Amino acid sequence: METNELIVTVLATILTTVISYCGHLLAKNSQALTILRAIEPLAKDAVVAAQKLGVTEYLTGAAKKNHAIQSVIKALSDAGFSIADEQIIANAVEKAYAQQRDLLKQYPQKEKED
Repeated sequence: METNELIVTVLATILTTVISYCGHLLAKNSQALTILRAIEPLAKDAVVAAQKLGVTEYLTGAAKKNHAIQSVIKALSDAGFSIADEQIIANAVEKAYAQQRDLLKQYPQKEKED
């Protein structure tokens, strides 16, 4: 009986450790999923805001993209999230720009003054 009890104790300990680790991973993935769900609408709003900013002052496309990226980073930071990989946000901003191309045309951009 002692061998069986030892095996059960070891298996119970291993099972408890695995369940605890899986719970930790699920919590971590839940936060990542929340961030990913939040990035898309934030990126859309940031792209529109950057485009509107270009109506009153000359901005290059790169400057507008950078402004949109920084806006999303700030919004996420204000909500208590942090993103280690800025490329995720840059990709979301580019996608938002591509999806809203027709909408953005209604904001005429200021021309560069020589």
